[in-house]
Amino acid sequence: MAALLPGAPGLDAYWRNLVAGADCITDLPGHRIDPAYYPDPVYCRRGGFVDEFAEVEAARFGIMPNAVPGTEPDQLIALSMAADALDDAGGAARLPDRDRVGVVLGRGGYLSPGLARLDQRVRTAHQLTRTLGELVPGLGEEQLARVREAFTRRLGPQEPEHAIGLVPNLAASRLASRLDLRGPVYTVDAACASALVAVDQAVSALASGTCDVMLAGGTHHCHDITLWSVFAQLRALSPSQRSRPFHAGADGLLIGEGTGIVVLKRLVDAQRDGDRVYAVIRGTGVAGDGRAGGLVSPDSGGQARAVRNAWRAAGLDPRAPGALGLIEAHGTGTPAGDASELATLAEVFGPPERPGAQEGPVIGSVKSMIGHTMPAAGAAGLIKAALAVHHATLLPTLHCDEPHPGLARTVFRPLAAAAPWPGGPRRAAVNAFGFGGINAHVVIEQAPEARAVSRAAAPAGGARADGGGAAPGVAPPAPGGRRPAAVREPERVLRLAAAGPAALAALLDADDAVVRALPAEPADAPVAGGACRLGVVQPTAKRLALARRAVARGRAWRGRDDVWFSPGPLLAGPRPGLLAFVFPGLEAEFEPRGLDEVAGAFGLALPEWATADAGDTVRQGLGVLSVAGVLEGALRRMGVTPDGVAGHSVGEWSAMVAGGLYSRERSDRMLATFDPDSLTVPGLVFAALGTSADRVTEALGGRTDIVLSHDNSPRQTMVCGPEPAVEELVRWFRARRVLGRVLPFTSAFHTPMLAPHLAPLAENADRLEVLPATLPVWSATTAAPFPDDPAGVRRLFLRHLLEPVRFRPMIEAMHDAGYRVFVQPGTGQLTSLIDDTLAGREHLAVAANTPHRGGLDQLRRVALALWTEGARVEDPPGAAVPAIGTAPAVLSAGTAAPPSVAVPAAAPARAPGGAAARPPGGGPVRLSLGEPLVSLPPAERAALGALLRAAPGAGSVPAPACAPAGASAPAGAHASGPHAPAGAHAAASDPLAGLRGLARRVPAAAGLAALLAETADAAAGVLTAAAPPRPPEPVRSTLRISTRAMPYLLDHCFYAQPPGWPDLADRRPVVPATTIVQHMMDAVERAAPGLRATALHGVRFEQWADALPETTAEITVTPGADGAYAVAFGPYARARVTVAPGHPAPPAAWPPPEPGTERPCAHGPADLYADRWMFHGPAFQGVTGMTGLGERHIRGTITAPAAPGALLDNVGQLLGYWLMATRPGRAIVFPVAMDGIRFHGPPPAAGTRVECAVRVTGLSDTDVTADAQLTVGGRVWAEIAGWRDRRFDGPLSLRSGGYPERRPLSRPRPGGWWLMTDQWADLASRELVMGTQLAGEERAAYAARPARGRRAWLLGRLAAKDAVRGWLWEHGEGDVFPAEIGIRNDASGRPFAVGRHGRALPPLGLSLAHRKDVAVALVRPGGGAGGPWPGIDVEVVSDDTLRAAAVALGPGERALLDARAAAAHAADGGGEDGIGAEAEWFARFWAAKEAVAKAEGTGLRGRPRDFAVVEAAPGELAVRTGDRTHRVRCTRITHAARAYVVAWTAPNEHEENSE
Repeated sequence: MAALLPGAPGLDAYWRNLVAGADCITDLPGHRIDPAYYPDPVYCRRGGFVDEFAEVEAARFGIMPNAVPGTEPDQLIALSMAADALDDAGGAARLPDRDRVGVVLGRGGYLSPGLARLDQRVRTAHQLTRTLGELVPGLGEEQLARVREAFTRRLGPQEPEHAIGLVPNLAASRLASRLDLRGPVYTVDAACASALVAVDQAVSALASGTCDVMLAGGTHHCHDITLWSVFAQLRALSPSQRSRPFHAGADGLLIGEGTGIVVLKRLVDAQRDGDRVYAVIRGTGVAGDGRAGGLVSPDSGGQARAVRNAWRAAGLDPRAPGALGLIEAHGTGTPAGDASELATLAEVFGPPERPGAQEGPVIGSVKSMIGHTMPAAGAAGLIKAALAVHHATLLPTLHCDEPHPGLARTVFRPLAAAAPWPGGPRRAAVNAFGFGGINAHVVIEQAPEARAVSRAAAPAGGARADGGGAAPGVAPPAPGGRRPAAVREPERVLRLAAAGPAALAALLDADDAVVRALPAEPADAPVAGGACRLGVVQPTAKRLALARRAVARGRAWRGRDDVWFSPGPLLAGPRPGLLAFVFPGLEAEFEPRGLDEVAGAFGLALPEWATADAGDTVRQGLGVLSVAGVLEGALRRMGVTPDGVAGHSVGEWSAMVAGGLYSRERSDRMLATFDPDSLTVPGLVFAALGTSADRVTEALGGRTDIVLSHDNSPRQTMVCGPEPAVEELVRWFRARRVLGRVLPFTSAFHTPMLAPHLAPLAENADRLEVLPATLPVWSATTAAPFPDDPAGVRRLFLRHLLEPVRFRPMIEAMHDAGYRVFVQPGTGQLTSLIDDTLAGREHLAVAANTPHRGGLDQLRRVALALWTEGARVEDPPGAAVPAIGTAPAVLSAGTAAPPSVAVPAAAPARAPGGAAARPPGGGPVRLSLGEPLVSLPPAERAALGALLRAAPGAGSVPAPACAPAGASAPAGAHASGPHAPAGAHAAASDPLAGLRGLARRVPAAAGLAALLAETADAAAGVLTAAAPPRPPEPVRSTLRISTRAMPYLLDHCFYAQPPGWPDLADRRPVVPATTIVQHMMDAVERAAPGLRATALHGVRFEQWADALPETTAEITVTPGADGAYAVAFGPYARARVTVAPGHPAPPAAWPPPEPGTERPCAHGPADLYADRWMFHGPAFQGVTGMTGLGERHIRGTITAPAAPGALLDNVGQLLGYWLMATRPGRAIVFPVAMDGIRFHGPPPAAGTRVECAVRVTGLSDTDVTADAQLTVGGRVWAEIAGWRDRRFDGPLSLRSGGYPERRPLSRPRPGGWWLMTDQWADLASRELVMGTQLAGEERAAYAARPARGRRAWLLGRLAAKDAVRGWLWEHGEGDVFPAEIGIRNDASGRPFAVGRHGRALPPLGLSLAHRKDVAVALVRPGGGAGGPWPGIDVEVVSDDTLRAAAVALGPGERALLDARAAAAHAADGGGEDGIGAEAEWFARFWAAKEAVAKAEGTGLRGRPRDFAVVEAAPGELAVRTGDRTHRVRCTRITHAARAYVVAWTAPNEHEENSE
């Protein structure tokens, strides 16, 4: 690594400063920007500077010293740092082939010193003399030329070769040229994230095998006044002139400068070469803010996505204990930036376990020491983090003595002084968040200990580490173990499409060379016009001959000899087939190949399980799952989206995750903690038999020692049993000429013999939350899709482990259901089973991985196979080229491994004659980093003054005020006479005052000020006269947003409340998005009289337009150059609107769906509104017919409502119903965008019947996108393209029962208490549901709470409201809305319920509790003064809580707890979830004490021993306080893989009978 940063000429000095906490901020050097010239907005004068270190040994790089002044300084500094970094990595002699060494450098597009001087030379000098000639007409060209020459001479010499030094990309190209690095070389500009984006790009180049070494980093050496002025106008610079990241009083940033370069290699290569490794890059992530944030406003959502991307790529959980020791934050010190970043850190890494804890990970920002180095900031942070990891030292951050309050809501803490870094592995992360919404994050960790070549390296003998033989064109390792770079020609792919086989045969009826030269169809081309398709990989003469024969026969040819032909694509046409992912299970040969290159190409994490030993049954199963995850991710990123999923054996788990039944993250966590040995069943083996299940069943004849375990295909069945018996059966079948083989598996999956060993896996799976499926998940146990209810899913999962795999019947059923294409995200022979099962029936089965070719090569064939069947997919990254002419070879170095910031153990002398060798002679050349204004030397100034005064018509021109003695003007000379400008007399005391005022805005005027005196005011007038043409004036109008101005909004309220509810805010009336569209169109038509709004483009809805409190929206209509109008509806929405004298002719109406692709809707229009599938009131209830529902469409009838925009709102209602009816998870939707709306006539009158067809074009976890067509009387009235809704979580399953007035969110539990769990994936979903449940004062209380406490408070309120409502429903009450019940606390803190707005409540006792992500509540009658009061508590079961036992328990209680824990341990070996029995029993004791203390109304008061547990049984405890003994019931629950104990006081006899 190498760095030149403020206070640090090199890496060693930088480390010393980091450890010492050196403050390297200084005053701005005078030569950088003239001290006398600061535009008024620039209020800051301090920053980080490197002037004293800015020099380059030009001769070292073969650069002539006289070329240095004309070159951008940052290019030379970057070159010098790159050479130093290579020196630090052992020198150029240790580099691989120079063709495989690349450079990516982050650099901004600011006005740099060289460009500023060029601008002065080319523009300012000529502007100076032009204005001077206009002001003094008598000056001749010769005189003006002398002035221009004098001015430019002060800028230094100009040589033709200097121009090339000003090309921005040369920052990377120059260092690559001088160091002779011949790989990819380019710069990136991602603002402050540039350096980390460069690292991300470099990592990709290494992971894909494109390069073997990459140099990456960032450079910034620009302190032009324009940069300072922009940041000052944004108020981003610190008025206090201090850089204080994460300080409560931080008020802005200080600008710094510097360059940092790191050398990256794949870890396996660095270990093989014996390099010293500073740190290992585990993952990188880059993400943009999208529209969520403004261009100058940070968005924590985009930042969080980048951070999560990096941790996902690393295969790590950021919230896991010990996951991170240090985060080098972006930490600029701006209030908005720090607050946003802290919110990001709290969201991703979680809140602190204990507020104020001092042992959490450390947060730092080197900007407190050196300022913000802009594009180089990420490099400065990465090098700091790598040094900290390498030296096991946690580093300080300056000026953070009073931390930002947001820091307390994170797990992080700042350090005031350096400290040792204990434990391991040492892991750090680095943030760099760029201006404009580009965010980057890198995760690094300490280098592993030196060890033998890892599994990713090629073993001796040339065998591939990924399980296959040596690939063609890949050379065996060179002597010494290093694999040389190998040249592999790009795979050439021919894609041809035509209307039919005859047309395709005509294309092929030419010489091979002509066919190869035919233009290839793009991989994502639509089928229209080319339904007959042919694909050939490496179209040799033999393969082209085969292709011609296949086309001539007119029958499909699917993949043999790398030829694919489909006369009628399976996935296109009038009745397109469905595509399924079918995940493989265990096979005898587990040889995934090329996973490293696949993971690297698609930015996917490669789990350790991916290379498990194939002979270890359960571990191989985990390997199969991880391989499936990698390949599924790659396929999806290629655009391959399944319509359904299935699996064979353990592959069914992959299918359940891919289909959404289980969270991938939680599944991975469960598998990571699962003990594979727990499922090993010794003595049992499997055998594969080459015959049908019926024949095997007949042969077994009722035997119980051997069972049929797999019905795989008509010609393959598997059995399981004791090894001797299975071997005997195999021999019996072989004697009858049936192939048989004993497999190397020692388990009992899919047989009853697994039952005694199943408990650990079943318990782990049972703790996983079952989610609604996002697409059909087929079961190989029932040969049908999984059921919808979670309990049914769990039961079927257990059956799957104990019953035979019915793979053949499942595939047949899927084919009957319309599935025609089966993609196997894994390696193995599963596709052969599908082919055997579907022999003679149209289908395609293709595997995404094979041991016979590289990972990307096989994915390329998958893409080609799917393309021939009508799919639109993207080719995988890599060497495939669509054109067949000559192409350059690409370099491959075999499999990739995680790259690392690598440095060798010693730095040998650089090779003589190497690119960076230092020629004799030639010392360092000082670089000029400033671009101050030009002043002429006194003597030249005097001579030019005399020349100008002598010019005809010059008048009495005085000498410049700064002229030396003897050069002054004649006495009495002043700005008068015939040429004196108006107002000159007023400015006589300061003839440059006007021009100096202009110089604050126009730097060119400052050059004039150095030469002009008397004519200053006139020159200012000339400069200001040249104004650009004024843009068209926007037309503005205002619209009142309120229910008085828009009474129809009373029928567009988000939340349902009882009739006559007085608080309108509790209903939340909102202007519909489509109503906003109507108002934007109306505004344009007012601005363009006589024209009609016929289309809208790029409609974007930025935020909800609430009608309360009343407000106004300014509608701004701005004419555009293209005739369209840009419209902004306040801050709420924007669009472009096209106008015309009349509407365009309508297109043809869409044809009706094919028979069999549509089913009747399960609900009618009345149900839609009565059951509140839609929240809309009468003014927006336009859906009057539900025609039909399909897998990707819905049709209905809308009777046009009268409210503005209501007709189009009903289109969204139909789309929302489709989502709710077909994809119940995350089915609350609101529109966020429409790509285009085109109208073909005036809006239909109210009451008009309008037919609407909606086609769903895209579906993800967060969005649903659709097109729509509306017709009136068979004529198309409007078409909508790209209607996009954002999806939110909500209680959809409760709608049909009358939510919320008759259905709760919480769940009643045995014992009369209620359980509420956090069930929302994002904050927006939670707050939408909150609006339904809370009244106004409760929402205000929620908003007033600290962000960290809101979730638990809300869960408690929801549980309490549902407990009260549940009691009322049980006792005959009808509808009870949540807002009618208020939850308050008395003076002692005890909660109680009140009725609101006329709701009367009987005396009720209420108790509630919440922990983590669960809340519980209990209600009983008679909770008045002196009456019985219930108590309930919930506690987390954790070994950590045992530390409180010594304080909480008396001696008798301790003995009782020990006895109960010992009995539990003896009975089952300990507690569940890996938690000891002692911890669980202590949780029971503590929860019981808390419950009784609440029932007593006192709380524990810090004296838990006053509440003594005197009896304890698993389901009930007795707690004595004073002279009273309470019976307390107790149970254990789990949620989100966390165990809890709930304890509640038992009712008295009367209550118990009632209960």
